[in-house]
Amino acid sequence: MKYFITTFLALSSSLCFAQGTSTPASLFPQSNADPLPILTAESEVVLQEATGVIIDAEEPLLETTTTGDETTDDTQNSDDNNTVFDSNVAKPKSSRLGFLPRINLDLYERDIKLFDGFRPGNSDQVGRWVRLDYLISWRRGTRIPALATTSSAGTSLENAGVLGLSTTASLLGTNELNDSTQPGGRIDFGRWIPGTETAIGARFYGLADAGSRLTFTDAIVTRPFFNVDAGEQQSLPVNYPSSESGILTLDSASEMFGSDVYIMRPWKSTGRARINFMTGYQFSRFSESISIHSISTNLDGRNGIPIGTQLEVRDAFRTSNEFHGWLVGLTSEIDGGNYTLSFLAKVGIGGVTHRISTTGSTTITDPSGGTSTTDGLLVAASNQGTFEQSRFTTVPEFSARYTHHLNDALDFSVGYSLLYWGHAVQPGNQIDLNVDSTGNSGQPTMPFTIDHYWTQSLSMGITLRY
Repeated sequence: MKYFITTFLALSSSLCFAQGTSTPASLFPQSNADPLPILTAESEVVLQEATGVIIDAEEPLLETTTTGDETTDDTQNSDDNNTVFDSNVAKPKSSRLGFLPRINLDLYERDIKLFDGFRPGNSDQVGRWVRLDYLISWRRGTRIPALATTSSAGTSLENAGVLGLSTTASLLGTNELNDSTQPGGRIDFGRWIPGTETAIGARFYGLADAGSRLTFTDAIVTRPFFNVDAGEQQSLPVNYPSSESGILTLDSASEMFGSDVYIMRPWKSTGRARINFMTGYQFSRFSESISIHSISTNLDGRNGIPIGTQLEVRDAFRTSNEFHGWLVGLTSEIDGGNYTLSFLAKVGIGGVTHRISTTGSTTITDPSGGTSTTDGLLVAASNQGTFEQSRFTTVPEFSARYTHHLNDALDFSVGYSLLYWGHAVQPGNQIDLNVDSTGNSGQPTMPFTIDHYWTQSLSMGITLRY
């Protein structure tokens, strides 16, 4: 606009002022009047002298062109006022007088996008949104020691299920629990505040229980341990032909949920891509548990045990990790017309509380119905109770999403996300197979092992914009 005004005033100045005199020339001279001398000074100089406005040398958004020569021989006649212009007088050299024929629309459009890319007029940043996602998730399982073993047929009762022997095998295969694929859900909603370049939003997500129940009724089923008193590997028989009749059950659970509350503002934009900055509050929690339950009945009366005596042993390990912290991150979007590619990279910075709870019990019921209770096999007075630690940590998250725009208000999307914990406790790492029946050595212990944890999800969802 500055250059339009400059050109207009320059032309007016050229016509209104005669060179070398302060007397203004008539805009409509008589037909027999002498031709007026044409001002040969630069139009910008005249404008500066007349108005006191200094015109800088900034490059215009509108591209202009000049002719090769600074003077022309064109003679221009006015039929209305018979004003004759001298063809030998040089025209002003300023190229801004010829800007109209060639406007650089690409440059103009680029600058408009750069400086006006996040105005409220952009339809994709106005109003409210609600996104619902269905998740298929899998997560890092909890590794456990050999909690259930078996032996080949014919193995003696003393060697049945004892770790380290070639005849012994684990009933758990890879000795990893809570790693099965499970569904989940996520909701993200918010709005762009009218008249601003700020959005507020919230997100909630949850993953279904990835736990399982494993029941073992093989011909030989045992619970292995290391006897500290004897200094050797041993096992507790649960099922053994003609000696014990019983069943061993392992129950595991793994649950996760979390939420974010955030503020989002535009940061950078170029072409069809833009980057938003986000900050806010992040909460997440995941908890896991492992419970080992065996119940068996004596069949042979060995070691003076009455036939029919029932032995029930329970050991349980539960862990939880709860995070609260500051959220900071970036979101980016690439507009492809009827589709959008989106990326999220954020990190929660704050504190996490690790909590481990253990319980154990052994109940002996004799044939007459009398009972007695003592500690469990793997949970005794030395490692029973609730243990807690807190520490500083970070919880980063990354996600990618493809969104197809069905219409102005409805989108369909698919995506992938990864959530990572640098510090976490899981129940399998807290199990100590060292057993001291006398209680003098302080074993089994509570190792309170810290490890990392992750969860991955594939998502499929819809977004409503209104």
